[in-house]
Amino acid sequence: MNVWKPSAKLTTILYTILHFCVDGLCSFVIFASLYKEGSNLNTYIFLAYNMLAFVTQPLVGLLQERIKCEKITLGIAAGLLVLGVIFKFVPVISPIFLGIGNSFFHISGGKHVIEKTNNNIIYLGIFVSTGAIGLILGQIYHTTILLWVFLGLLVVLSIILIMSRMDKLETTNNVEIKKPHLLILVFLVIVVFVRAFIGKGSPINFALTNTMLVFIYIATAIGKALGGVVAKVFGINKTMIVSLVLATIFLVIGDQNPYLYFIGISLFNFTMPITLYLMGEAWPHHQAIGFGLLAAVLFPGYLLGLLYFNLILIKILIIILNLLSIALIIYCNMRLKKVQDA
Repeated sequence: MNVWKPSAKLTTILYTILHFCVDGLCSFVIFASLYKEGSNLNTYIFLAYNMLAFVTQPLVGLLQERIKCEKITLGIAAGLLVLGVIFKFVPVISPIFLGIGNSFFHISGGKHVIEKTNNNIIYLGIFVSTGAIGLILGQIYHTTILLWVFLGLLVVLSIILIMSRMDKLETTNNVEIKKPHLLILVFLVIVVFVRAFIGKGSPINFALTNTMLVFIYIATAIGKALGGVVAKVFGINKTMIVSLVLATIFLVIGDQNPYLYFIGISLFNFTMPITLYLMGEAWPHHQAIGFGLLAAVLFPGYLLGLLYFNLILIKILIIILNLLSIALIIYCNMRLKKVQDA
């Protein structure tokens, strides 16, 4: 029986830990077991996993909207991820289980955190932050203990959440947006695509040791978590202007200085919870689809950034694209306020 009803804060914490474990587990299996030096399957593994993990999220979001139960999608996610571990030495099958399982988890967690917290931007930032840390730890440290930590927490926390009551808060400020929601959706998709492109394509001209990689991903996680807090306190418009202007400066001049780069990449990721929050406000009755759509554009943006990594013109692109992102976010925020105040 579902006799335990966790608070919004505790629910977010549990899903945040799960996010760390899910991304960590997928990264661990891919880099420790599936990738083989010189293997022709490496490209297939990379594309199969990432396309299934990201590009399918709008479809999973649509399914989530139809079944209206995060417990089902969470259970499917946990089961598929466990199968991905069981078949970790079968490179044709494992990335499929891992990719689809990852997609189901993100929709389940994102949708439930949005509904449980009434689209609270602080909780959104916290939820999305820890995946980056799990990702880099799973990529670098291939110890049996770490694998069991990821797997054990995944199973235990999934069971706890499935057995709990998942009551939602009554929404107080969400409005059905009629005319501007499609344009807002397009603008938010552009901003997220730009973030993925710059996040991967930003120039790095210092030694990328394992320690440096860990610090970069920690800085990314801190930025996502702090972005929601700062936006809540100072407002979205001020947060976007200050964080992205400073991020642009630090990313442009910090390509040879890791400490400046850490600050820049942290400030740059302030936009993550802001875009998720605005999507939730613009599309209040289809939040799972909106969450999935923003996740889906991360992969093509990442691929483009991978292609143009350290391009000589990338610094100019960073300046132009970040200024564009500021303008688009401010427009979306002001348009939503105008509609909601009408």
